[in-house]
Amino acid sequence: MPKAFIMIDVMPGREAAIQDAVAKLAGVQMVHQVTGEHDMIAFVDAEPYEEFAVLVATIRQINGVRDTDSQLVLDTSA
Repeated sequence: MPKAFIMIDVMPGREAAIQDAVAKLAGVQMVHQVTGEHDMIAFVDAEPYEEFAVLVATIRQINGVRDTDSQLVLDTSA
């Protein structure tokens, strides 16, 4: 079952709206605005892999999302 951190880059001024939209998606466990290279980080738990792929595609289609970077969790005990 894919668990992943998805880093999200957004257009300035769209942070709150995008955070709210991402938080409402099925499979999203949490989403936070952060400092650093990316604007937001979401933790997702989506099963099967196809659901994960749809979730990432959905996030990328939200108005104001510039880019995403997904990091799959390898520790299956988490």
